[in-house]
Amino acid sequence: MNTPIYNKLKELDSEKRIPFHMPGHKRTDFGAFFGIEKMDITEITDYDNLHEPEGIIRESMDLVKDIFKGTESWYLVGGSTLGILVSISSVCKPGDKILIGRNCHKAVYNCIRLLQLEAVYCYADISQKYDVCVDMKPEMVEKKLKENPEIKAVVLTSPTYEGVVSDIKGIKKTIQPYGIPLIVDEAHGAHFVFDKYFPDSATKQGADLVIQSTHKTLPSLTQTAVLHLCSDLIKKEQVEEMIDIYETSSPSYLLMASAEYGIMYMKEEKEQLAQYVDNLKIFRKKCEQLQKIELLDQKKLGCFAYDNGKLVFSVKNCGINGKELFHLLYDKYHIELEMENLTYGIAMTSVCDTKENFEKLWAAISEIDKMCDFREKQNELEKKTQPESLIGENFVTKNFVTKNLEFVYPPKMMESWQCRGRQVENIKLSDAVGRISGKYVMIYPPGVPILVPGEKILKETVENISQYLYNGYNVLGLSKEDQVQVLLKGDFIR
Repeated sequence: MNTPIYNKLKELDSEKRIPFHMPGHKRTDFGAFFGIEKMDITEITDYDNLHEPEGIIRESMDLVKDIFKGTESWYLVGGSTLGILVSISSVCKPGDKILIGRNCHKAVYNCIRLLQLEAVYCYADISQKYDVCVDMKPEMVEKKLKENPEIKAVVLTSPTYEGVVSDIKGIKKTIQPYGIPLIVDEAHGAHFVFDKYFPDSATKQGADLVIQSTHKTLPSLTQTAVLHLCSDLIKKEQVEEMIDIYETSSPSYLLMASAEYGIMYMKEEKEQLAQYVDNLKIFRKKCEQLQKIELLDQKKLGCFAYDNGKLVFSVKNCGINGKELFHLLYDKYHIELEMENLTYGIAMTSVCDTKENFEKLWAAISEIDKMCDFREKQNELEKKTQPESLIGENFVTKNFVTKNLEFVYPPKMMESWQCRGRQVENIKLSDAVGRISGKYVMIYPPGVPILVPGEKILKETVENISQYLYNGYNVLGLSKEDQVQVLLKGDFIR
């Protein structure tokens, strides 16, 4: 395969160099890394430099740029988080106003805090049937831009963790008259360009900067990512300046080579890719037989486009919740999902998933589907004997859901960075209604905040968090006593 970094690293062992340089393991096989340390180097002679690429790294990034049809591409060894920080910082100055999807990853919010930006939110619709965010509509983006013409950039997530893809071309058309950049967090869509079975990549739909995690859906090591510049609206020097600031000055060659290898594998292993697509098509066809569990798709969600590589199993009204689905698959069938929510579980797939493993997943899901009918009837009987406090309309009890989650976004009372340094206190979640959040609260994955510092805590928000806690989810941002951090009363800007 055409992998300049990887091929060059393979030559190291035969060169017999004496490494009086970092890293400290000196590429010796001391039993810790199974031989991989033989290719772990720093910027030694003839091996180029990621921060000023002119040799093998430059050659490799040019190959990637051609594949994704961009103006420039960069390897990132700090994941998509690094790409988000770099992208926003490249186009925004401290104090600027920025439009973001409220369902953006926490890295977007962290960059807003670092740059003290004024965040304007646009909201994706929620599928009430499946409790999943659907696509961001161009009309919503246009409305927010008309209300806030001083916005300097737009940041959206597409695809979402659940595989929902927005109309990036339509959104870009809406943004164009304002002359501002569109940044797309496409962390879960690095595989899109390699087969027509998947949606079009944002790199081909008008986005100006696109961030992709190669480690999420390509055969690449954790922490690897790429950033694509896809227009001349942003100068590449602006991006490179921010990469120099945010990225380590000692980037891992192993990670760069891994990202390169994963991309080239998808490009050149056509037979393997075709088998992967066939496996997905066969699996999705089989799932049409399910009676209770539903495998989500574009038609069911009514979204602009959908990544069929994401297998999202809705267990709403199945007699079990997402956590139970996760543990049934793990404990009984030794299958571990990527994540689970209260009403669904997500299986992430890649070209490395074998036909045999798809068959095992189908066997497990179909068995669980058959037991759901019995479980649902059993739960109805149990419900009649549950204490009233557990079966109130806003709570989930074990084994069944009594009411859907209320997706109500808290109103912003102040910018998140304005909360820093203010006096806070930890109080019981039940006492937090009406108070101002002093800390992020989220379920991870996916890392989308339920609460952002500076937001007013609503009754619906408390109920949602309570449901997660009751069902055993690890809610990040609460104290060990499940208390929430709030600003002292009266200490906020209206």
